[in-house]
Amino acid sequence: MSQKGFTLIELMVALAVLAILLGIAVPSFGSMIRDSRASTLASELQGALQLARSEAVKRRESVVVCRRKPGESICQNGADWTTGWLIQQSGGDVIKVWDSAQGLAIAGPNAGVTFRSNGMAGSASSFAVTPSGCSGTQRREIAVSVTGSSTLKKDACE
Repeated sequence: MSQKGFTLIELMVALAVLAILLGIAVPSFGSMIRDSRASTLASELQGALQLARSEAVKRRESVVVCRRKPGESICQNGADWTTGWLIQQSGGDVIKVWDSAQGLAIAGPNAGVTFRSNGMAGSASSFAVTPSGCSGTQRREIAVSVTGSSTLKKDACE
């Protein structure tokens, strides 16, 4: 008569192999999540810049993308954009607001980016989105040219 099942030794070997595989996979998974979060936030910021440019053309007046004052919907100067950002019409009307980002550092121009009614930017500027514990090429760089176009690329961590 044959019995079906696992012996205690077979079960312990299987658990040991599983533990080793998890030990290898978990750090890589954490790195993948950081990379994905940086990519998503950088794409969202680039989308905000493109929206501001199109709103400036549509409204035929200047529109600014600026750093958000914590807890409020007003612009505040500063290079640390981790508190969020917003799009504001030159008359002061807020078009759209983005909340803060946890676990990511966002560096951008001190006074924000102003798009004129013709879609051109007031000056060339750049943004950097860096996840905490950045490794390899998880950093994202967004460059805004004076023509108003923006490009997003992966960059090495500093």
